[in-house]
Amino acid sequence: MADEVGLAALRELVSAPGERFRPRPEPGGAQESRTLTVGMATYDDYDGVYFTVASLLLHHPEVRDRVNLLVIDNHPCGPHAWALKRLELDFPQLRYVPYDRRVGTAARDRIFREAASDWVLCLDSHVQLAPGALAALLAYIDAHPDSGDLLQGPLVSADGRQVSTHWEPRWERLMFGSWATDPRGLDPAAPPFEIGMQGLGLFACRTDAWPGLNPAFARHGGEEGHLHEKFRRAGHTTRCLPAVRWAHRFDRPRTSWTDSTWYQTLLNYLTGFDELGQSHEEAVAQFTAVLGEKAVQQGVADHRAERRNPLHAFDGITCINLDERADRWQALRGRLIALGIRPERIHRQPATPTPADPRVGRALSHRRAVEQAHIDGLESLLVLEDDALFLPDAAATLTAALAELADLPWSLLHLGGARGTAVPGRALGGARGTAVPGRAHIETVTDVTATHALAYHRSAFGPLLDELPDNVHEMTSWIHQHAGLARYLASWSRPDRYRTVPGVCDRTDRTQPVGLG
Repeated sequence: MADEVGLAALRELVSAPGERFRPRPEPGGAQESRTLTVGMATYDDYDGVYFTVASLLLHHPEVRDRVNLLVIDNHPCGPHAWALKRLELDFPQLRYVPYDRRVGTAARDRIFREAASDWVLCLDSHVQLAPGALAALLAYIDAHPDSGDLLQGPLVSADGRQVSTHWEPRWERLMFGSWATDPRGLDPAAPPFEIGMQGLGLFACRTDAWPGLNPAFARHGGEEGHLHEKFRRAGHTTRCLPAVRWAHRFDRPRTSWTDSTWYQTLLNYLTGFDELGQSHEEAVAQFTAVLGEKAVQQGVADHRAERRNPLHAFDGITCINLDERADRWQALRGRLIALGIRPERIHRQPATPTPADPRVGRALSHRRAVEQAHIDGLESLLVLEDDALFLPDAAATLTAALAELADLPWSLLHLGGARGTAVPGRALGGARGTAVPGRAHIETVTDVTATHALAYHRSAFGPLLDELPDNVHEMTSWIHQHAGLARYLASWSRPDRYRTVPGVCDRTDRTQPVGLG
C-alpha cells in the first residue's frame, strides 16, 4: 500500500501544471553489478532520453540482462527532472542521478563515477543504436576484458547511406574535427581498426581506464580530440568497431541555455590545451579568422586572467544555500563573478535545513559537498557558506598562501576570519595558530576556526566521509558529542590543517544570524 501511495505522489509531481514548485528528485537506489552501463548525461531532454532508452530495450533484447541504464540529470531543478525520475518506474534497470555541479560536456564524467559495471557506454541522450550494435560491443568486451582503449563506432545517416567512421584532425566551423569515412568501416562485419578521433555522441571504455574530463569544461565543445589524446598518453588507442553503428539527432528546436557560444567553446579549447601542455596557436587563429581579432583576444585575455585568479586553484567551488534564501545565493554569486570567477564554475548546493539545530544542517551540508567532490575525483574543493565575503586584499593574500602551501601536504585550508589586522600566530577573530617556519601567509590550526570559507583537499575526503554521519538523526547525536563541525575540525587528528594569514574571507554581517544558523 505504501508503494502505491508513493507512486501516486510521484505521478502527481510529474503531471503538475505550470511552474509549480517541485522538490529536487533523489538519486535512485544502487544497481546490481552488470557487464556494461549505458549512460546518458542530459539537460532538459526528456524526449531524447525516453526514445533512446526505449530503443535500447526494444531493439536489443538479446543483451538486456547484461546492461544497466543510467541517466545523469544535469538540470535536476528543471521542468524535465521529475519526468526523467519517473523513468525508473517504467524501466526497472534504469537509475536516475541528479547532478549539476558541472553543467555541460563535463557532466559525462559522472557516468563513469556512478557506474556499477566494469565497462561504460556513454551516449548522447538522443542517439539510437543499430540492431546488433550493443551485442557487438559486448562481444568485443568479452574478447578483450582488460583493454584500456577508447571504443567508438560509425555514425550512420538517417537514410543509412552516409557512414562516418572517424574525424579528420582539422578545424572546421570553430570545431577541431571533420567527419570522414574509412572504407574499412563500411561493412558492419569488418574487424575493428584504429582511428585518431571521432565525435563523442557514442564512446565506450573500461571504467577503470577512464581518464576523466577536465572539471573546468563547461557547456559544449573542446572535448573531441582532447579525450583521444588523453587515452594515447596513457598508452592506449581509439578503435572503430564497424558493427557499433549509431544515429544522432542533431536538430533540437527547443534549445536551452546550455547550448554553447563560441566564447565558451574557445575557453574549453584553451583549458584543454593547457591541461595537456599544447599550443593555443591553431585554435586562436581559427577563431580569429571567423570572428575577428578583437573578440577572440578578449576571450584569450579572460582565460589568462582566470588562470591567474587564486580561486582557480580549487577544482570546484560549492556554495551552500538554503532554498528559502535565494537572495543570499544571488548576492554571493555576484560577489564571486566580480572576483573573476565564471558563473559556470560556481555550484549552488541546497543546504540541509535543520531549524531546531542549524549546526546539524551545516555539518550535513559540508559532508554532502565533500561527498560529491569525492565521487567526482576532484583534487580540492572550496566550500563557501552563503554569507561569505572576500576582503579587499583577498587575492594577493590567497595567492601568497597557496604558493607557500604548494610543496606541503594539506587536508584543510581555512580562509575565514574577521575584519582587522592579523599577525602570525594569531588569526583574525581571536583564534590561535602556530607559525610555519619559512611561511608568512599560512599557519597551522590549533583552535576553532569558522567554516564559512573552507577548502578541502582530496586527502581529507575519505576520512571525513567515514567520520561524519550522513543523516539528520545520527548527525544530531554526533553534534551533541562534538559541539559542531568547526570545533570538531579544530581538534581533528590530522596535522596538515592550515589557515591563511591574514584571513581572506569574512561574513557579510557578523551581527546577524548566518544563512545556516
